[in-house]
Amino acid sequence: MDEGRFQQAIRQARQGDPSALGPVLVAAFAPLRAAIAYHMSDMLAKVQLEPEDLIQEAFAAAWTHLPEAEFAGFDAFVGWLRQIAENKAIDLHRAMLADKRDVRRQASAWGMQSGTYVNLLDGMNSPMATPSVGAARSEAVAVLMVQMAQLPEDYRRVIQWRLLEGLPVAEVAQRLDRSESAIHMLLHRALKQLRELMGAASNYFTQT
Repeated sequence: MDEGRFQQAIRQARQGDPSALGPVLVAAFAPLRAAIAYHMSDMLAKVQLEPEDLIQEAFAAAWTHLPEAEFAGFDAFVGWLRQIAENKAIDLHRAMLADKRDVRRQASAWGMQSGTYVNLLDGMNSPMATPSVGAARSEAVAVLMVQMAQLPEDYRRVIQWRLLEGLPVAEVAQRLDRSESAIHMLLHRALKQLRELMGAASNYFTQT
């Protein structure tokens, strides 16, 4: 990403426009995924995760911790995201060494499960849900992950637990301390907002 555009986007995000961070995170997706896959392949294999599982956590943290972080440039920003992802992987690896039976439970608590973002993209009724080529599809998955990170916490969790992990409605209701009927409504509203965010993101989706 051009350094001028990067710095402008960071300034806008810090001034109260979180949507400005979207294009930056989409641009960061490919180099971040490549770095995680290359440097952490053995660790990811041990805990049965994909790079996307850690990237989602890094994207969510970007909004939370952006105000106190400083970046010399785009590469430094990607490195910051990579450090967040590595910390998550290290935590999981330590859990595995302590008790292998707890590793997937820990990953589940973070909403991590392999391959699910592609499946969610396939089920989205949005302008970006069915890109025609592989590169565009990869970018669409990146956009989906970026927009999920912007959702309110309860929206993000209901999508993670119900659609990504496939937990029963009753269990999701228990985790969120709501009725089952409230969970159905919450999921409906969460998906509606996610579709709206996906549509709004089309202005920075690379055209092919």
